[in-house]
This record gives sequence, C-alpha cells and structure tokens, in this order.
Amino acid sequence: MAAPEGGGLGENTRLDRETAQWLRWDKNFLTLEAVKRLIAEGNKEELGKCFGARMEFGTAGLRAAMGPGISRMNDLTIIQTTQGFCRYLEKQFSDLKQKGIVISFDARAHPSSGGSSRRFARLAATTFISQGIPVYLFSDITPTPFVVEALKALEWRLRLLCLNNFLASSRRWNEKALRKLLTFLIRKCVLEF
Repeated sequence: MAAPEGGGLGENTRLDRETAQWLRWDKNFLTLEAVKRLIAEGNKEELGKCFGARMEFGTAGLRAAMGPGISRMNDLTIIQTTQGFCRYLEKQFSDLKQKGIVISFDARAHPSSGGSSRRFARLAATTFISQGIPVYLFSDITPTPFVVEALKALEWRLRLLCLNNFLASSRRWNEKALRKLLTFLIRKCVLEF
C-alpha cells in the first residue's frame, strides 16, 4: 500500500519513500498495520513522528519509544541496527566469530506494537547467528551488571579452550563439558554478584 497521491501525503516525497519502503520491509503485522492505518487516515503528524529521523546511538545506546517507523524501536529497526553493529564489530574484532557476544534484556514491553526487550534480544541474537557469530543469550530478564560477569566467565572459557589445545596428551574437554563449565561459571558469577 503506497501513500495516496491526492491525499496530501504526496507533498512530502521523503515521507512517501520512507513509508513505502517500510511497507515493503516490515514483517511485523502490528507495526505494519499501524503504518497502513496512519496512511489511510492521512495522519501526517504521526507519520512524521514515526519516520522523521532514523534513531542514533547516544551515550546510553539506542533509545526511542517502541512503535512503527524508523524513529522508533521495533523489529525492523532492531534487525537493521544489529546488522550494522555486526559489521562494525567484525571490523573491530578479528576473533568475533570465535568469541561471540553476550545479549541480555530487561522487562520493557509495548504490547500494541508487539515490541519488547525480550523479543528484540532474540531478533538481535538471530541476526548475529545468521552471520556466523556465536551468541550467549540470557534466558530471562537480566540486570546489566550480570552481563559483565558473563563476559568474564566467557573469557575464562576461552582461556580453558586455549589451555586445552596445549594439553593434547591429557583428557580432552568435549563441547558438552565446556558448556557445563560455562553454565557453572555464569551461575557462580550471578550468585556471587
């Protein structure tokens, strides 16, 4: 569904392009229908809020209200941002595909758009995994300091993997044993924090 020609929305070419592209790319039924509804209503003011400017990283990360459009947090902007972040991390860390990343989430949610921190964390994890990057995704709401402790535990896991390479003559660690050790280290960090 493109913006109507004679409904006043055709006057703003950039807004028309942004909304048309959104309608092609957005796969979330709730945000897609919200944009279609705004176009049908001719609500230029709200469309301007949703598509006014792309979100940017600030000192506190990526911050915006949840909802449809490039100015808001939603499935599409999370996937796009994660793709860009993935490219950046690959340039910064040559061992990214060996070390991986840790992702957690908080309790924020926006039912009318289907958005939530949990959903966004899963979308980000899927995006990283699709690029061959291991992801350590917390399974429940997690305070940010726990992520730091998980990173410390993962660093120990990597050290153990390196040590394992030098101990070829001794009993080898298998992947299951390493996962158990990682789980133990994360639980230990979480419980001792």
